Amino acid sequence: MRLIATVLLGCLSFLTHADPVWFGASNASRELYINSTLDMSSFKPLLERFVELNPSVRIAYVDVNTLELYYLTVSEAENPSASLILSSAMDLQLKLVNDGFTQRYVSEQTERLPAQAKWRDEVFAFSYEPVVMIANKNAFDAGEIPDGRQALLSYIRQNDEQVSGRMGTYDIRKSGVGYLLASQDARQADATWGRMLEAFGSHGIKTYCCSSDIIDDVAKGELVVGYNLLGSYTAQRANNDPNLEMIIPKDYTLMLMRTAVLPRNAPNQQDAGLFLDFLLSDEGQALMTTEELLYPIRQGQSQAHFAMPLGPTRTIKTVDLDQQLLVGRDLVKQRRFIRSWELALELSSGD
Repeated sequence: MRLIATVLLGCLSFLTHADPVWFGASNASRELYINSTLDMSSFKPLLERFVELNPSVRIAYVDVNTLELYYLTVSEAENPSASLILSSAMDLQLKLVNDGFTQRYVSEQTERLPAQAKWRDEVFAFSYEPVVMIANKNAFDAGEIPDGRQALLSYIRQNDEQVSGRMGTYDIRKSGVGYLLASQDARQADATWGRMLEAFGSHGIKTYCCSSDIIDDVAKGELVVGYNLLGSYTAQRANNDPNLEMIIPKDYTLMLMRTAVLPRNAPNQQDAGLFLDFLLSDEGQALMTTEELLYPIRQGQSQAHFAMPLGPTRTIKTVDLDQQLLVGRDLVKQRRFIRSWELALELSSGD
């Protein structure tokens, strides 16, 4: 498995090394490097609060793509630059564990986690992430904004010209979380997923690496709708832009978990554990809510926070943090799934 990952690493032309953003005093006695897929807008208050509580620690925060993060972690296995890896691509995090690239961590805070929010004491969920859609209100007449997948399909069929080339979703070849979402859609609603792909392909859907890029183009009016986006980012943007509307799919809402792992040879295991404990602490979880950053994993905060955006009538389908996720990352199955996706969207391999 490691050989395969190393070979694939050489094929990823998009792999880059971003400069870190620093938090804390420059003369702090210890440094903690964190590689993460979380946008700075959703994490900055947590980083600032941690270094305020721990002035002897300075954090170097590197924001990277989910798939890039996985291969970067594999490539640095013997001498990792980061001591903590945070990602929404749950399947890739489990694959790191399964292939021996991580280490166990046990603390009072991790022991408090519900069983479904951790795996082998090596993967730890610290927040939920509902999967949503977003629409530009100006592109729809009153009452036309679709409230789920079936409604979106109906709208596409009835508005060919308005939607052609003006829908966006993840490029599952470049985004780890995009691949996870597509594979979960196929698993949850195979027939509907097939019709969605057919409609997307015949109407020239655009593919992106990141939620933020899709939301940007919806906000600019270049897209009328974005499909399969991370809810925390979408909610933040919709709350601050009257032209945007976040759509909680009525048929079902996928629920991911953002997770953390410690690399096997992490250089600063002590502070990596300290930061993870902070994320899982009552203060860290509450800060996610009060600052409207993320949906916390603790049941008390999450139920109250979810009540408003999701509502009691929504069907929530949580993506379980278990070994079943590894099935979709089997190399042969992965290649087959991606090729089927490319054909359905009328894309050439590597486009």
